[in-house]
Amino acid sequence: MKVLQEIVSGSGNSRAIGFLGLAIFAHSSLPIFYRLLEGEIGPFSTAFHRVWLATLLLGLWNGAQYLKNQFSPDKSVKQNPYTRLVILQLLVAGISFAGNQLLLAWSLSQMTVANTTILTNMTPIWTVLLGWLIWNQTFDKVFLIGMAVAVVGACMIGLQDWQLATGNLQGDGVAIMAALFNSTYLLPVESLRSQLSSIAILSWTCVISTLFILPIALMTETQVFPHTWSGWLFVILLGLICQLLAVGLVTYCLKKISSGLIAVSKLLIPIINAFLAWLFFSEILSFWNYVAFTVVILGLYISKYSKISE
Repeated sequence: MKVLQEIVSGSGNSRAIGFLGLAIFAHSSLPIFYRLLEGEIGPFSTAFHRVWLATLLLGLWNGAQYLKNQFSPDKSVKQNPYTRLVILQLLVAGISFAGNQLLLAWSLSQMTVANTTILTNMTPIWTVLLGWLIWNQTFDKVFLIGMAVAVVGACMIGLQDWQLATGNLQGDGVAIMAALFNSTYLLPVESLRSQLSSIAILSWTCVISTLFILPIALMTETQVFPHTWSGWLFVILLGLICQLLAVGLVTYCLKKISSGLIAVSKLLIPIINAFLAWLFFSEILSFWNYVAFTVVILGLYISKYSKISE
């Protein structure tokens, strides 16, 4: 957590620091829910339940807020923030998030959890490249060195799996594309945070993602809804923890912390995945797990000295 405090770019905002750490930990539980639900529903259906439940809860919240404002004696006329550019960015964010979830779900059904989480969290590489090409962001050498160190550390977590597994170029390619979609989600959301609240962005993202994922789940899988109480419990926890909590907090943090630093911080996810798998499924922690954790922390520590500008 101390490292997360230091990677915040000069704001000293302790709330954003804590929220980022909590979001990373919450997001790390995603593969566990996929594994718990794989006996009841398919991976695309799991992705659908993650976003539709969040859409429902956010809709209820927004409806309550609307009614509250309607009966409020202090009504102020606010300028409509939904310009064409804002709507375009929301569409890009929503479609990108849906693409990320679909590719991630497919990867988890075809590859090991370790390899999938590593490749799908190679987001910093795409975030830096797209941020430079499209959003005119610049990254100094210190940040790039820190990012490279953290990426190497994250790769160590699955080194043994890659050595033992047979080649699966298709699965690797899909996982890397999932990381690309994650970057094309983070960058427009970072821009939107100066105009919309985190709740508004999260709500639209969930709505758009639900509309894209549902048809694919219906066309490709026969069992879309869980058939046991435990399955429904896992679905509810998935939506609350991995969507509302994890994605909601990341959306909030994007106003305080740059997308590049958040992307690098998310390289901790594969390592936390390994520890959670050890805790819940008695999977063995290898020597490389501990080395990887140390190297990623070192990369984050180096990144704290960087400067990112637009």
